[in-house]
Amino acid sequence: MSKEIIYARKLYDQELGYRKGQPKKAGRYFFISKECIAYFPPLSTLIKNDHILIKIIPPDSQKIVLSNYVYHNDKITDNKSHGRDEYRLYLNSETDTERNFFKPGDIAVLYRYAVENESIYKIFYFPVSQKDNHYKRLEAMIEESRIKGGHALIEASKIPFIRLPSRIDLEDRVIPKEVMEDVLSEPLEPLPAEVMENEFLFTRTIRENNFRELLLFFYDYRCAVTGSAMRYKNLINLQAAHIIPDEHGGPPHPKNGLPLSRDLHWAFDIGFFTVDDQYEINVHEKVKDIQIMREINNRKIILPQDNRAWPSIHSLKWHRDNVFGIFTSKTLEP
Repeated sequence: MSKEIIYARKLYDQELGYRKGQPKKAGRYFFISKECIAYFPPLSTLIKNDHILIKIIPPDSQKIVLSNYVYHNDKITDNKSHGRDEYRLYLNSETDTERNFFKPGDIAVLYRYAVENESIYKIFYFPVSQKDNHYKRLEAMIEESRIKGGHALIEASKIPFIRLPSRIDLEDRVIPKEVMEDVLSEPLEPLPAEVMENEFLFTRTIRENNFRELLLFFYDYRCAVTGSAMRYKNLINLQAAHIIPDEHGGPPHPKNGLPLSRDLHWAFDIGFFTVDDQYEINVHEKVKDIQIMREINNRKIILPQDNRAWPSIHSLKWHRDNVFGIFTSKTLEP
């Protein structure tokens, strides 16, 4: 049986935004040692500043918070002599309230849960202000670690005072406003072909889960066509449909997606219907005798309140030109 591992990090003023002893002078994050990055999802060496959203449970909380995990790598991608080559897990308003929850000298411990083919990280917090026996034990283990700079990978059995939750509530999740702003400000660009071929497989599940999570959030957990959904707790009959499929370079970006019920997702992917530049549904002539297709024809899709998350006109045109009606050319087997 493999041993459970916990990642411990003693925090420093630089990463927590302190400058000359003054707080809140820069962004706040956990600096992740390269010797510990296997504890986190892999990021690409080919994409400049590659990043994904990972699920974090803050201290003294049960809610899941989407948080940015970034590989700042312009030193490699742009061959900058003074560029960056480092990994950061960024804090946000939900994981670091008022930008002052974590202090220099505090110890943060991250435990990784494997849930539904992805990882969720629970943060445990040991403040330097208390410096109790548990803090001192962790501090000694970090100092003894072969990993320099305040990092340690520790067997969970060696720190039994960390009590792991018996279950995680997958319903209680939050997308911080900073994360939403970052997502909506990203350009709609395809991932490089070499990434899709060589590296995308490693993070495809995570990127697709991020894509679905954000897409459903922006559409208020409703199907873009029917405006409704069947839901029970964290179960919902909506899928994240790519307008341009990922195998054709379609990025996992909310502007390249529509939340659709399972049957409508299939119909969209097979070209039964498409969406025009005015966001109206066009049903193919050959399937207008199907009741649901007849009912949705010429209907305008539901759109997010924030127009920055509306479907890309470029992506919709690609779908009309390359997918709409492709079912007519497929060989039907008896």
